[in-house]
Amino acid sequence: MLLSMNREFRLFFKRRKKRMLKILCCGMDKEIMSAIYICVVLVALLCLVIWQLSRDKCHKEKVVKELCQDYKEGRIAGSWCHALCVDEIIQLQSCQYQSGPSLTFHYEDTVVKLPHSYKTSPPHSHLPEPLSLTQFDELLQTFLHSKLGQTDVSMLTQKIYRYADFNNNGQLTYGEANSIWQLLNNHEFFILFIFDMDPIFPLKNGTCGPLYSYQHMKANPLFNKHNKTFLDNFFSNTYRWSFPSWDKRVNVAVGLLEYGITFSETYNSKFYMCDYVEQCFGYTQLYEVSLVSFENVMSEHMIGNILGQMQCSKDSNCQYRNLCHSLCNKKTGHCTNEVRGPSQTSVCEVLRDYVLFDAPVLVKTKLNDLLKKCDRIGQKIDESGSSSELNQLNVRYNTILFDIQELLWDEIKNKPVNWLHPPKLKKKPKVNPKFTGH
Repeated sequence: MLLSMNREFRLFFKRRKKRMLKILCCGMDKEIMSAIYICVVLVALLCLVIWQLSRDKCHKEKVVKELCQDYKEGRIAGSWCHALCVDEIIQLQSCQYQSGPSLTFHYEDTVVKLPHSYKTSPPHSHLPEPLSLTQFDELLQTFLHSKLGQTDVSMLTQKIYRYADFNNNGQLTYGEANSIWQLLNNHEFFILFIFDMDPIFPLKNGTCGPLYSYQHMKANPLFNKHNKTFLDNFFSNTYRWSFPSWDKRVNVAVGLLEYGITFSETYNSKFYMCDYVEQCFGYTQLYEVSLVSFENVMSEHMIGNILGQMQCSKDSNCQYRNLCHSLCNKKTGHCTNEVRGPSQTSVCEVLRDYVLFDAPVLVKTKLNDLLKKCDRIGQKIDESGSSSELNQLNVRYNTILFDIQELLWDEIKNKPVNWLHPPKLKKKPKVNPKFTGH
């Protein structure tokens, strides 16, 4: 009897509980329920964001451990290895995982990069052991000719040997040879190494095996009118809205004319930037020109090899990136490897967009005339087939660029020395308490 009563009580309370929950849920305001759901979702999203920010996307500890293990076993060397692995002075921070070929870290005002291969455990691209200096030299010569073509690379080879001697003892160890080999096979480092004396490229810093670092240059791209936005449906000049003042743009343009054209030929090889000039170059806080994208700088020989492997039925199929191209050999169905670099008119077009549109009247007239000449000669250079004619046109073209540079420089050369420096914030003067004596 007691058991049956106990069962009935439990059934009674169970029914009452269900009924109360039903009343509570049905009677609850829909707005309150919606607010609860939103809060739950926001908390979940917050937890997800915290987890994403806190997790080590670059596996920093693992890659540094592997790097230092290679250093201790003599497989790699570098000016940063001792500070990174023994003294532990250098601490890689601010991991920025990228889908490209490298893991990217920051250390103070330096960008640090390391190949993705050090994130996982497979064997790295070490040179074979044992390796004689003669064997390494043969590998190096073959590599340089594959990058620059059949040209004299003796000066570059000497520079590589000097740089690879990290302990400055006049001898090249296996670890040093292996390290410079891995670094040179990284295209970005190779370009930094080639142009390390050019002021528009960031300065190289220390290395350790395949890890390399360079100066972090805070630079804004000149402009980008090729990526259209919704506002471009209504306005044709949205890319100009964020331009600095005209005189500051002139300072950038003078630098572009001074440095941006001169690095095209180095170590007996031509180099091209096959992307739009305005996206490759930028300006610093002091409105000095700098490269914001230098991994797409390639030698004529490298671009020719890429184009030569492309199949084609017409010339328009033979395009590399935005501005580099070659002709189609319809007999073979492949593009030729004779590179036609960016049009000589591309610099004129950038200057027209960047400094002409709101220039003072007198300057605008002269600049417009020079840019028209620049366009005409640039088109003739692009269409020229004769080497003698091409040399004459190049001289005329460079003369016009020099005239443009002189015209723009005259507009800013008499400015105060520190006119590009940001104004210093004025400190409020200290208020002395009033004398209240009798």
